[in-house]
Amino acid sequence: MTMRKGIAAFVLGAMAFSPAMAKDTDPTVMTVAGKKVPLSEFEYLYNKNNGQQMTPMSVDEYAELFKIYKLKVADALAAGIDTTAAFKAEFTKYRNELAEPYLYDKAEEERLVNEAYSHLNREVKISHVMIDKGRTPVEAVLRKATLDSLRTVILNGGDFADIARRYSIDRSARANGGELGWIMGGRYPYAFENAAYDTPVGEISEVIESPFGYHIVRVEAERPSRGEVLTRHILKLTRGKDDAGKERAKEQIDSIYNLLVAGADFAEVATRDSEDPGSAKDGGLLPWFGAGMMVPEFEDAAFSLENGGISAPFATSYGYHIVNRMDSRSVPSLDESRDKILALMKRDGRSVLPRQKRIADLRNSLGSKIYEAEVSSLKAAVKDNGKLDSALVATFVAAPVAVGEVAGKVFTSADMFAKPLPKPVMSIDEAEAYINAMVNAVADELTVDAEIARVATSDTDFRNLVNEYHDGMLLFEISNEKVWNRASTDKDGQARYFEAHRDKYKWDAPKYKGYLVYSVNDSVSALVNDFLKTNPPVDSLSSMLKERFKHMARAERVLAGKGDNKMVDYLLFDAQQPEMRGVWKHAVLFGGEMIDAPQEVADVKGAVIADYQSELEKQWIEELKSKYPVKVNKKALKKLQ
Repeated sequence: MTMRKGIAAFVLGAMAFSPAMAKDTDPTVMTVAGKKVPLSEFEYLYNKNNGQQMTPMSVDEYAELFKIYKLKVADALAAGIDTTAAFKAEFTKYRNELAEPYLYDKAEEERLVNEAYSHLNREVKISHVMIDKGRTPVEAVLRKATLDSLRTVILNGGDFADIARRYSIDRSARANGGELGWIMGGRYPYAFENAAYDTPVGEISEVIESPFGYHIVRVEAERPSRGEVLTRHILKLTRGKDDAGKERAKEQIDSIYNLLVAGADFAEVATRDSEDPGSAKDGGLLPWFGAGMMVPEFEDAAFSLENGGISAPFATSYGYHIVNRMDSRSVPSLDESRDKILALMKRDGRSVLPRQKRIADLRNSLGSKIYEAEVSSLKAAVKDNGKLDSALVATFVAAPVAVGEVAGKVFTSADMFAKPLPKPVMSIDEAEAYINAMVNAVADELTVDAEIARVATSDTDFRNLVNEYHDGMLLFEISNEKVWNRASTDKDGQARYFEAHRDKYKWDAPKYKGYLVYSVNDSVSALVNDFLKTNPPVDSLSSMLKERFKHMARAERVLAGKGDNKMVDYLLFDAQQPEMRGVWKHAVLFGGEMIDAPQEVADVKGAVIADYQSELEKQWIEELKSKYPVKVNKKALKKLQ
């Protein structure tokens, strides 16, 4: 049994919602084709239907419609629509989306929000060493072990800055010895930020992994958050200049400072004289910033000022600056920060942690087990084979090994390898990591299914929503098969219906039925006219003209009464000539006649299809009533009246 088929059977079986699931206080209101419908389901759909209607229906009126609805669903089940792979995939996707709130640990989310907020209220000064993770699982293990060894060297007295310069792949480490300076929460990957905030001052974190590599973090100091400031600045660049150029920049910034002290407008001077192209055009204005977002000298100058203050010129690695602090703000309250924190959690992947915790807790409560010995036997088989490939996978599927269980249901190696391998051949180390991942993926998937089945037995609203979607999908598919698609594609049936009901289709005035033939000029029009005199259309005039005249002529089939088509009105009813569009400069009518009533289905196709659908629907309902038994519990219905 493959994972897809095995799990789907378990899921859909659990979601069948047999009457035994319903509470004793939820009597059967109707039995259709042997399937019992609880009063709660009927009441839910009755109330929903009336909420969408201008004129509410009585219980008895709706009961008749509901009976027909359930008869159609019964026909869909009899046709096996619910067993198709497409149906199962769509239904399971919807059901899982609907169940997400039940698979999410809100307490864990709140813990993460509070943790993130606590980081916003503190700033930490850190240094780090980062090395890459390599390209393979084996390399990753070795790189992590290397960094752990470097950590041990530092703990035994080695120089952190020297090791950062020698080994860190952070390019700035060569200049700063791994020092990152002060940072604030929400600016780094989650694991890295946690290491920075959870490690005591003066200590070094364990090796942690981020999307960028492996890290160790040393915490140098911490302080309460200083919040953020809004500033504008004037810059005179020195980077890349010789000593003379740097001296000129110093003279220029001093001169600018004197102008500002004398009362010159900061924004005007910044626009005119600042060499920061990004901010000069905005009067030197910079975005709000906090710890770790600017070079240290700039940050210290900005935070040392009072609002409205202007700094004396100071140097950074970019050049000479003057800063005007315009405004400041402290860390917002938790309530004010919540939406921003939740958005951050979505971006950095933290938002999956509440779901992971919920599933982990469910696995424990359901008695989930991984058969480690059997999983090890799969890994041993990979080692003996020297690799994991499709041939070995085929043996795992053909002779499945039980590898675990969830809620008493055993899953096997066939479930683990139901999907194709992510790459044709895996090394031993890659295969071991893949086997571990897949055995847990199957256990998680079965855990989710078991929890959804449990919720379906205890939560009436959830059960009704899922049933509504399930039956709605069935209703759509069977109606399309029996009525909608059949009516639109059954040409013979349309013709028979039209002939049997020809008198239904009348017009108030005659219509022209024929062709409009367009040409790019009068000369081509004459050629088309001569061609048609000796070559009457056998099948399609449009295709004949396209083959003969390429893009210089085209035909358009029309059925139009007076006022329906401007060109027909001009050519036939002496109306004003309409504007010719595109390349077309000439138009004539061809092969047509005025008719008083429809001659064939094509003349009233839309109306015939709609009426044919109604006829097929009526016939189908009569067939259903004779095919499937229905028993209504009128006593139960009276509870809603």
